[in-house]
Amino acid sequence: MSSSGNDLGPEPGRISPEDRAELRRRATDLGSRLNEVNLRRAPPAKGPPRGAAFGQAFRIAVELVVGVAVGGFIGWVLDRQLGTRPWLLIVFIVLGFAAGMLNIIRTAQRMQAEAEPLQRSAPSLKDDEDER
Repeated sequence: MSSSGNDLGPEPGRISPEDRAELRRRATDLGSRLNEVNLRRAPPAKGPPRGAAFGQAFRIAVELVVGVAVGGFIGWVLDRQLGTRPWLLIVFIVLGFAAGMLNIIRTAQRMQAEAEPLQRSAPSLKDDEDER
């Protein structure tokens, strides 16, 4: 090593144009390889995420329970106010159940309408009789 510092390159802390071009080429190559890997690993963009079905099922169950609970609470309050125990409680529990079922049917119809394009675009499976 010489003490003059001439063997350090153009200037200390600077990158030569050749080295800069080589780094850009390597970064571009690495970026394109990463894009290829990401495209191979990317899940198909079909349907809702994996945990969405559990969330929808939980929502449906909660809607039914809440409908019955709210109906029961309203019936209980009215029974206390009007002194008609237990008739309004029973009536409003039944109405709450009916309202919960109506919400569940609406939710199921909406979910079916959203899933229909995915079902139509899915490839059909061959039947055993089709292979003969």
